[in-house]
Amino acid sequence: MNKVCMRLALPLVLLGSAPAWAQPGLPTPGPGEHLEDFARRVAVPPASRESSLVTPVTWNGQPFLFVDYSIVQPIPGGEQEEDRELVALEKMPGGGYRQRKVTTGEEEGGTAKIEAIAFANADKDPAKELIVLLSWPVQHADVSGTLYEVRIFDDVPPDAAQVTYLKSLSAHFNRHSCECDRDGEKPEHADFKTVAAIKRELAKMGF
Repeated sequence: MNKVCMRLALPLVLLGSAPAWAQPGLPTPGPGEHLEDFARRVAVPPASRESSLVTPVTWNGQPFLFVDYSIVQPIPGGEQEEDRELVALEKMPGGGYRQRKVTTGEEEGGTAKIEAIAFANADKDPAKELIVLLSWPVQHADVSGTLYEVRIFDDVPPDAAQVTYLKSLSAHFNRHSCECDRDGEKPEHADFKTVAAIKRELAKMGF
């Protein structure tokens, strides 16, 4: 599987009511603290730190730390599910980091995995959009395999308090999303299970 920056849809929302760049005291790494340790300290609940992954990237010239981790959530009926959270820490000019929630991969018969984080142009302006590729294991009596989902988010404007989830564009990539074997039927193949395939389709769409 082609994985770039290896690692059901929500917009990328700024935590807090005021723009982070207007907030004093943004968290910064401590003296000698590794960026991965810093990212886990400020973005991941203590109980979830062992399950976390940190991906340092540059998005449209701006340094980011993407952090994903598993968290157990209560659901109606007294049961629990294990979701996969993805958050982003953006480095600001003063050296502090502002945090945004990106998306939640909710449990769907299995725990979600962030397969890849990547960037490509997906609209009319030259800035690159964020691509998040998720997967879930599928294991039932008559079907087994992997379910994929593509989520695309708009670029971060300098003065924006949140980033827009591109719902219609993302839906284009999720029409045939199961790489599965079914009893008594032909295997089903997912159209977009790699970043390379997603980028090829975006190029065909004129981006």
